[in-house]
Amino acid sequence: MNRLPPACCALALLLLCRAVLAVPDSDTAERARIAADRQAVETRFEAARRACETRFVVNHCLDGARQERRLALDALQRQTHLLDDARRRDRAVERLRAIQERESAAAAKPALEAASAPQDGASRAAAPPPLRRAVRSAPSASAAAQAARQRQAQQQQRLQEAQAHQEAVQARNARRDTQRPPAAGLPVPAPSAPAP
Repeated sequence: MNRLPPACCALALLLLCRAVLAVPDSDTAERARIAADRQAVETRFEAARRACETRFVVNHCLDGARQERRLALDALQRQTHLLDDARRRDRAVERLRAIQERESAAAAKPALEAASAPQDGASRAAAPPPLRRAVRSAPSASAAAQAARQRQAQQQQRLQEAQAHQEAVQARNARRDTQRPPAAGLPVPAPSAPAP
């Protein structure tokens, strides 16, 4: 098994510690830091690549430099994914808050109109009822069991139809066989001439 060089492990550990300890002021500052770290990793890799090309064992040296670069970039990519996840969660929370505000405002509006409207019976009859959102309930266990029974019944019906079709085909073939005369045999070959 190929062991990681200590410098590579130290670099990865340093990057992870820096990500944990650094508390950025905003998302953009953190993204700028990650971009700067990524650029620094690429610069170190290019320097290592140039140094490797002067050595006798170029491929082994390049493999080590690539592995070090890959580890550092993977750590930075994980940090970027964490930022993206946090941004998505923040947007989802904001959307839910906006939806709740709209729903509460919509629920309060008919109540305010009802309070300001006269309590006359004719005006209540003329006003349309408030709209309600359709809420679908989760399918119950009995509905799932009923759907399973229905699928099983359909499967049984298909099997019966297939068996009936197979029997009909066999009966038709047997009927055709009885109506046809048997095939004539092959002619007997003539004796061949003796060899000279």
